[in-house]
Amino acid sequence: MFAKARAAGLPMLGGVDVFVPLTGGVVRAHYWAAGRPALDPHDQPDDPAPLPASGKNTDAATIVILPGFTEFCEKYSPVVQRLHQSGHNVLIIDWPGQGLSGHYGKDPLAVHCYDFSIYLDALDAAIEAVDLGQDRVFLFGHSMGGHLALRYSARRPSHSLGVILCAPMMAPPVMPVWLIRGFSAFLQGMGLGYAYPPFHRVPALDWVRQYRPDNKLTRWPQGYESQFFWFDDMPRLRRSGPTIGWVNAAYRSSAQCTLNADWLRSIQLPILAFVAGDEKIVSASATDYALPFIPNLERHDFVGARHELLHELPKVTDQLWASLLAFIEKNRA
Repeated sequence: MFAKARAAGLPMLGGVDVFVPLTGGVVRAHYWAAGRPALDPHDQPDDPAPLPASGKNTDAATIVILPGFTEFCEKYSPVVQRLHQSGHNVLIIDWPGQGLSGHYGKDPLAVHCYDFSIYLDALDAAIEAVDLGQDRVFLFGHSMGGHLALRYSARRPSHSLGVILCAPMMAPPVMPVWLIRGFSAFLQGMGLGYAYPPFHRVPALDWVRQYRPDNKLTRWPQGYESQFFWFDDMPRLRRSGPTIGWVNAAYRSSAQCTLNADWLRSIQLPILAFVAGDEKIVSASATDYALPFIPNLERHDFVGARHELLHELPKVTDQLWASLLAFIEKNRA
């Protein structure tokens, strides 16, 4: 499994896959308990049956990783490995419609949902499936995952020790919110919710995987290119672009939550936010507007860095990891 990714030097996930039934499908998560040696991925078939969690180290902190839009567990294997090597339990999820958690759009590459509460329900189910339902955890969310980390911390404040935001999506990039929300609702009403937005075209994988200096994701060629090796081994992990239903759900969630000053003020947990200085994937203005409303916020800005902060130049990732691990240690129960 993942022969080409291995040959490229990418680390493998070392825990156990868990498949959780959810209304309308099955959600895949991956759990690696602290102190457990890595499992050989060859021991897990391409289409495994549901597996039990591999246990947990109750003396370790637990980090729940919430990936971004179109992302999947394997992309975070270096992050999972580093957190595990730092002595932590790690849980990561493929959101419904992403990775190995199926697809629900008209096109198999499209990411679809009608309401972001579906993602929160999936996270609840994954956490319960690995026996973490009574534990207090750290939420680590990138991009859309950052948005969902804030929403989940508001849903389950007593179960969270802190939230780490990495280039969070406080709102999608196209503004104004009311216009996109209204237009997408109109198209949904015409029965187009499962379809791509008008004029959307899926770029060829051979084209999009080529590093270009003016790309919007990262200044580091190796960081940019690494994500695409997974698709060589398992093409079904790839997603590209949202449905109209997802667009409407994202803008509704932003208006109701992450752009809502009163809602943001209600979050009392410690929050660590990493912000890209050259942000073009999510709305930079929305991030600058929203974050100051969070009462217990520690913000780190990376001048010149782009959206994929975990795949940025080493000078960025070194600072990010130092701050991240210090935050976890400071706020552990």
